[in-house]
Amino acid sequence: MSPTFSVLIAAYNQARYIVETLDSVAAQSCADWELVVVDDGSTDDTRLVVTAWTERFARPNRVVFVSTANGGQSAALEHGFALCEGRYVVLLDSDDRLLPSKLAEVLRAVTADPEAGMIVHPLYVMDEDGRRTGDVRPMRAKLSEGDLREQVKATTRHVAPATSGVIIRADVFRGLLPMATRPFRDAADAYLTMGASLAAPVRAIQEPLGEYRMHAEGNYLKRFATAEGLRYTVELEQTIVRHFGLERAAEMNTYFARNAFALEKLAGTPASRLRAYRRLMRSTLADPSFRARDRVLLVGFWTTCMAAPRPAFARLWEAFQRKHTGIDRILRARQSSGGAPARAPGPAAAASGS
Repeated sequence: MSPTFSVLIAAYNQARYIVETLDSVAAQSCADWELVVVDDGSTDDTRLVVTAWTERFARPNRVVFVSTANGGQSAALEHGFALCEGRYVVLLDSDDRLLPSKLAEVLRAVTADPEAGMIVHPLYVMDEDGRRTGDVRPMRAKLSEGDLREQVKATTRHVAPATSGVIIRADVFRGLLPMATRPFRDAADAYLTMGASLAAPVRAIQEPLGEYRMHAEGNYLKRFATAEGLRYTVELEQTIVRHFGLERAAEMNTYFARNAFALEKLAGTPASRLRAYRRLMRSTLADPSFRARDRVLLVGFWTTCMAAPRPAFARLWEAFQRKHTGIDRILRARQSSGGAPARAPGPAAAASGS
């Protein structure tokens, strides 16, 4: 008999953390699961570490571990999905952890709402060493739920958690293959959550059921810190909305608009910056997820950014990203504990002299 849940992990160079991740699956109070791990061509000891863990595993649950040539997150997830037998696919990043009650809570949710094509929940943020920072992601927005299809078609806007807070019904997942994000190294969750929101109703569990590892020097900030990284991000976002035929609706997505604006501030012309700023203002003022006070603050902040010279904008953008992601809390904690005064890589160097 097929299990209810297939926990699917795509791993790349996570030998340091993946045992914690796998142990968090084994510790589930609900036993109705299988585990599928795809090593995406790691160059560290991930393969050896996972192999050793599977050899020690002494439970009846089905465990599948395969290695593939490095092809990126989307390709690894597609490969792993083909091996899954569960009715729901539980996505789990290879350096994150599940709380012991996660699958039991999700089982209650899908039993109560079998029409839901995707179940989402928030995540506690932890630092590189596995200590919770006090933040929860998403940090300043409530997860979207219900029938979101018309909303997403109109604005492409929905609030979803990071990968490890996403569970997708297997038939919905299958309908999203092949993934439009295969040319990109990561961010498969952005494609999957938008696609699942367009396919079926979404059920949100509002309490955190997992832990998201935030790396102070991780790829997220590095990507957002430079024009090159932002260009990659904007191209990824455009690829997703083109796949679903939502280019016009994406003009009202404030998240997309701010990334495009930042790219133009770092590398664009005065005319392109002005166009991006106007789009950002329109989407911010129309975004129903913002309170009136939030709109006023954001309009003021982005207007200040528009008026700022490029190097000053680079500093403002870095500060915004550090606060928005919670990296600033990790860096402050590291400094107060006597650790090295690490600084998240910022865009100032890329912007200077422009």
